[in-house]
Amino acid sequence: MSDRAAIGVDVGGTRTRAGIVDQTGQVLMRTERPTETTAGTKGIIAVVEDLLARDADMDVTVGCVGIGAAGFIDEARGAVTFSPNLVYDDPSIRDAVEARSGLPVVVDNDANVAAWGERTFGSVRGTSDLALITLGTGIGSGFVINGRLLRGYSGAAAELGHMVIDPDGPECGCGLKGCLEQFASGQAIERMGREAVEQDPRSSILAFAGTADAITAEHVARAAREYDETARTVLRRAGRSLGIGLSNVANIFDPEVIILAGGVLGAGEAYLGAARDRFVAMTEAQKRRPMRLDVTSLGKDMGIIGAAALALHETTT
Repeated sequence: MSDRAAIGVDVGGTRTRAGIVDQTGQVLMRTERPTETTAGTKGIIAVVEDLLARDADMDVTVGCVGIGAAGFIDEARGAVTFSPNLVYDDPSIRDAVEARSGLPVVVDNDANVAAWGERTFGSVRGTSDLALITLGTGIGSGFVINGRLLRGYSGAAAELGHMVIDPDGPECGCGLKGCLEQFASGQAIERMGREAVEQDPRSSILAFAGTADAITAEHVARAAREYDETARTVLRRAGRSLGIGLSNVANIFDPEVIILAGGVLGAGEAYLGAARDRFVAMTEAQKRRPMRLDVTSLGKDMGIIGAAALALHETTT
């Protein structure tokens, strides 16, 4: 064996994905399993052990493990302190994985590692100031400021999804009301889709879903692609809320580039166009410089690559 590599683990709400990643950012081997919502750490250990059991014939040496975990992370201890959508059976993730793998382990927020992956191997390689916004069931965010990840005092910095934009809005899993996540995420689109078909039961949203309770963001997006105006209105509303969030990012962090990632990008132009238009209008009103808005270049492997990249960086510097 020759080159040093890392295992990167991406803990999602539905799937825990992992891969062996070399020093060029190439994913050499992959594995995944359904995420156990009450046993997140167990799932992490399972995918790490699966990869370690299959790496014998590869011309690399796996030297460390990086984990991107949803929630507030105490990076110094490698432990999760709060996660609104997932339970970790052992919050001390680093200690648990190190004990089973025998390798040094780095644990950080999933959006943080994704941001680091973009900076290390993505289209914004080497950028000193960037923001990455993940748009899935919820909304996550990671920030690189002056070449360093922004973590904050307790590891819970820059949680854009839980920035309140309407204090009278829907309740959020984080304990607050009216968070951006409740207006611009996949779960928000689902909720607004259900509300919309109550007013317009002829909408093709309902036809695609079958019942109102079964509506997902994908059903809304599919109806919008068929030019269903009720669906397009839902997506435009979510997109405008995202644009407000992006304007807040510009005001607080002034990054060189904002990168968008996640499954909700598949909602298409009704969503993304509304977000871009609101963002541009708000930044232009403040006479801000034009700010680059981009989409991840790492695709679905973003979390795996980012977690591995951060582990390689943290264990060699």
